[in-house]
Amino acid sequence: MRSMTGYGSGTREAPTQQLTLQIEITSVNRKTLDLNLSCPREWNGLEQKCSEWLKGKFERGRLNISIKAQSPQSGHDGPDWNEALMGQTLERLTDLAQKYNLPLNADGSLLLRIAQSVQDKQAPPDWRGLEAELQRVFEQALDDLNSMREKEGHALQADLQTRLAELETLRQTITQHARDSVPAYRDALLQRLAQLGLQLDPADERVLKEIALFADRCDISEELTRLGSHFEQFEELLSGAEAVGRKLDFLCQEIHREFNTIGSKANQIAITRAVIDAKNGLERIREQVQNIE
Repeated sequence: MRSMTGYGSGTREAPTQQLTLQIEITSVNRKTLDLNLSCPREWNGLEQKCSEWLKGKFERGRLNISIKAQSPQSGHDGPDWNEALMGQTLERLTDLAQKYNLPLNADGSLLLRIAQSVQDKQAPPDWRGLEAELQRVFEQALDDLNSMREKEGHALQADLQTRLAELETLRQTITQHARDSVPAYRDALLQRLAQLGLQLDPADERVLKEIALFADRCDISEELTRLGSHFEQFEELLSGAEAVGRKLDFLCQEIHREFNTIGSKANQIAITRAVIDAKNGLERIREQVQNIE
């Protein structure tokens, strides 16, 4: 089981192009799969290739991918300037100034403008020539990301198993009180009748009919059985290796439905309190499930 939240990075040298490729991938929870790519603006079409590399590896979530290509000169601190090209530009400016007999003040301000102009014109090579290297870096970052997601997934699994056990304890509590509800109602009914001066035999048909109607109205045995089944399925999914986020989210909806029905049939304060506690615990489970792929 994996969390949808994580971070991964990868770096690789591309000697033939004299470039350092750096890729960072972050993921956050989302109901659908969504890709957001940041890369050199000249690398059109790379987003589609990234989608192909991701195919089958992600079920849902929002992925932010940052791809950078840096030349060796950018390894030092400060701006990445091409000094050779700056020199050529300055020589051409000097020749033009002499040709037209114009003054040329080659100060720091002029050098800075030349540097910025040259820098803007530098463009990375076509990414298609780097596709193999890019894919290796991408897979490196993806492995790093998945390692973090799996680690967080194990923590989520342990937390959800604990919370699920708490819901099962509440289910058992409700089951126990439900067993006592009909006898308690029968005793209360006979006591009220006695207080009214009506001494009816417990085997009287009218008494039995009233008790039967009450038992039918407050019967929650089916809901409790379905809850037990849902909990078992939930536990099985938590132990699986596939993407289970959507299935767990569906089970949460079904569990909530059963607790709602039990609450509407409840005729004892103890059952009502247990249902409220269970729904609060289930809400915390649903919040955690939103982070599972």
